[in-house]
Amino acid sequence: MDIKEEIRIKRDRLISLMEENNLKALVLKRHANFSWLTAGGINVLCTAQDTGVTTLLITPKKDYVITSNIEYPRMEIDEEMKKKGFEIVEYPWHEGNENNVIREIVGDLENIGCDITMPPFKDVSSKINRCRYQLLEPEIERYLNLGERVSDIIEEVACSSHPGLYESEIAGEIARKLWKERIEPIGFQVAADDRVFLYRHPIPKMNPVRKHLLISIMARKWGLVTTITRMVYFGTPSPEYLKQYRDTIRIECEMIAATKPGEKAVTPLNKAVEMYEKLGYKDEWKRHHQGGAMGYFPRDYRVDFNSQEIILENQAFCYNPSIAGTKSEDGFIATSSGPLFITYPKRYPVIELEVGGITFKKPDLLII
Repeated sequence: MDIKEEIRIKRDRLISLMEENNLKALVLKRHANFSWLTAGGINVLCTAQDTGVTTLLITPKKDYVITSNIEYPRMEIDEEMKKKGFEIVEYPWHEGNENNVIREIVGDLENIGCDITMPPFKDVSSKINRCRYQLLEPEIERYLNLGERVSDIIEEVACSSHPGLYESEIAGEIARKLWKERIEPIGFQVAADDRVFLYRHPIPKMNPVRKHLLISIMARKWGLVTTITRMVYFGTPSPEYLKQYRDTIRIECEMIAATKPGEKAVTPLNKAVEMYEKLGYKDEWKRHHQGGAMGYFPRDYRVDFNSQEIILENQAFCYNPSIAGTKSEDGFIATSSGPLFITYPKRYPVIELEVGGITFKKPDLLII
């Protein structure tokens, strides 16, 4: 499948959405949707913003990139938007108004959908989101490429870590290695010692490592995001701590085994709650969400007990079960033949588990 075919299939999903909702056009401003529809294109300037610096306008007959003169050269040269089938419409940054451009193309601004809340357009973001969930073959290939590199980099840094390093130093070294391969580090959780036990979301601080180390990262390339966690222990962990770590892995594997296309997305969560209690950690699940679907965001949705979503074929997920002091997290793609792992142990010792007829090879605790 080439890029044009990938874009055509995704475009067909959007056209069907327009027809079902009586819309004459769609305005896409979120950079996740830009990357998705353009097969990995980039219109991100500031990672702190959800919207990109250019806008896509989708109509039944033609698709457009609306951009100021600042971004026009990059859209044409780097992103090759014309080759991808988009017409680039440019306006002067000091005079232009996107809505005026849209009005010139489609007429009045009635019955136009948008992926953010931006009157006078209709917010159909939740429906657009669902168009992204089912990955195509080229997206899966890109995802596996991303996951292989992220797995290797986080484990390379973890294996070379030692007591005395700051949490922030560890995050910085991972970021350096990711950027070298044009992978964006968009989120970090790094904790040492007491902070591993205190916080479910420990941002990196200038706190030196002594014995315990937890590293979680969110990394993005081609718009796709994967999340991953690895843990290190310096010295000899107690049998109780090692058991807890492996119990956390067991909970994650039980959730993954329960993630089957056609099943309710809440099913793996129910399985997790059952396993927490069975293994002796009854209320730990209440202290942190357990993850959910991912793709062009770290979590497309987090699964809770009110979730009505159905697991789709070739939909990406990532669960993050945690017990105070331990966490397990690897991304995967749900398929009818079983989970296809995005991240996985590359340099870490491996622990094998048999769950639901699936043999899992998960990263064991790295003991240095």
